[in-house]
Amino acid sequence: MNILFVCTGNTCRSPMAAAMFQARTKHNVQSAGIFASYGAPASAHTMEILRENNITYEHSSQPVTEELLDWADLVLTMTTQHRDMLKQQYPHYTSTIFALKEYALPDFEEKWNELTSLYAQLETKKLETGTIDESIKAKIIELEKDIHSIDISDPFGGNLTLYKKTYEDLHKHLALLEKKLQYRDR
Repeated sequence: MNILFVCTGNTCRSPMAAAMFQARTKHNVQSAGIFASYGAPASAHTMEILRENNITYEHSSQPVTEELLDWADLVLTMTTQHRDMLKQQYPHYTSTIFALKEYALPDFEEKWNELTSLYAQLETKKLETGTIDESIKAKIIELEKDIHSIDISDPFGGNLTLYKKTYEDLHKHLALLEKKLQYRDR
């Protein structure tokens, strides 16, 4: 499977994700950035984190192109904003573009469906009674927190500790992605 990881400038998150996933699977991976230029190296902190974790990776930044999207079976963005921008700019590829956490989390779709149902229930009760059901509202708030926390934070310009947090977040979700793809390939 060909997997394209996408972030903003293609120097921190997406090359880190590509390197990590390449080190743990046999999938073909590349990375790109929505606003990337050609030829920039990965950030020094990204490379340091990868070295600390015994991951070797050669990187040269590149922008997202239609050719890359043609190559990719799956496009995984670091944020929902990246996902939405790509889907808007490249509508022919919407079925292959997801935020990484959205795609990897096993219960994301269930939570989304539950949230949709709760909103419908809230509106129905509001029409019937003229009041807002506080228990439904509380459930909606909790689910929205879970769903809206699906972005991988950008460590760009931050210290090494911030890059380590990004690495840990990626490590967790790339493990989930690997399991999902193994299950899917059976």
